[in-house]
Amino acid sequence: MQGAGFKYESKRLRYAVLRDYKPDFELDNGILVETKGWFKSDDQRKMRAVKEQHPDKDIRMVFQNLKGKVQGSKMTNAEWCEKYGFQYADGRIPKAWINEQT
Repeated sequence: MQGAGFKYESKRLRYAVLRDYKPDFELDNGILVETKGWFKSDDQRKMRAVKEQHPDKDIRMVFQNLKGKVQGSKMTNAEWCEKYGFQYADGRIPKAWINEQT
């Protein structure tokens, strides 16, 4: 449209999609644990959204391979967790988490 006053994709509008999150495990002390083999982009977005919308919940990640790369990034699983503030473990839920008093 020649001469029309407009800007292409000049704004961002945040929107939320309501969904339910079911953690893989809930420890007796209330810690929620999500386990991952391959950490896909959709799961990364989901985990960030859940953490942001439920800051009162203690959500932790257990990976099959901490050094594995998250989908769509050069970051490892461990680096992703550090960047977004998730506690994490390699391979299995640590006994320290199970015994932790919250």
